[in-house]
Amino acid sequence: MAGSFLVALDLDRTLIYSAASAGPDAPADARVVEVYGGAPLSRMTQRAWALLGELAARAEVVPVTTRSPAQLQRVGLPSAARHAICANGGVLLVDGVADPGWLEESRTLAAASAPLADARAALDAVAHEPWVKLVRDVEDLFCYLVAHDRDAIPEAWVAGLEDFAAGAGWTVSVQGRKVYVVPQGIGKGSGVERLRRRLPDGAATTVLASGDSLLDAEMLLVADHALRPAHGELHDAGWTAPGVGVTRSSGILAAEEVLAWALERVGAVSAPVPS
Repeated sequence: MAGSFLVALDLDRTLIYSAASAGPDAPADARVVEVYGGAPLSRMTQRAWALLGELAARAEVVPVTTRSPAQLQRVGLPSAARHAICANGGVLLVDGVADPGWLEESRTLAAASAPLADARAALDAVAHEPWVKLVRDVEDLFCYLVAHDRDAIPEAWVAGLEDFAAGAGWTVSVQGRKVYVVPQGIGKGSGVERLRRRLPDGAATTVLASGDSLLDAEMLLVADHALRPAHGELHDAGWTAPGVGVTRSSGILAAEEVLAWALERVGAVSAPVPS
């Protein structure tokens, strides 16, 4: 692995951004990296695209996301990642193919929490409400709810869901219009550690990480160096930890700062702004 660096990057609202999450400083020429239903869904700035391409040439860049494998494969990045961790750590893709042994191990780890059916029932209980768009499972590991509007999600309901989850060995994370309920046995941080152990140089590998949500916190803590965006669930909660920095920028421009920071850590020269 180039330079013995593993760079673990959350995708949504860390590396790539929807129009709603990009912020007021989003450049007009932002590059579309995901199309869904025939319409642009996610973007990166042109500079972030160039920086990511340079970083991928110098280190092992690993997308780490709550997305399902199919949702991840909709995203086009400058270079194909050798490894990608999706389903919140539950699935490892190697050259785009799910590793069956990894998934089986993830299901064993998830079994320490209450059954998925219990978590799904907690979401299904409000599925008929007008503010709910859909409820789905991911790889038989966890589930999530999508609301029509973030502001419509009742705070009291989220608080009750968190109480249930804490007693059942699950974690709740609200990311925009989505509410995730994930077993504590699997996660992005444990996924990064599992991958690190699998790599040929293992413990000699330096891990850099960035992410914006509660589900990214564990990943930031296990990394040797971490930087989180100045927005998102962790920022709103005022979350801090030793060794975890915060970007100066928020919105889509934070991705440029995260990638430039990672390049500096691996000892590379930052990529120029494309003309």
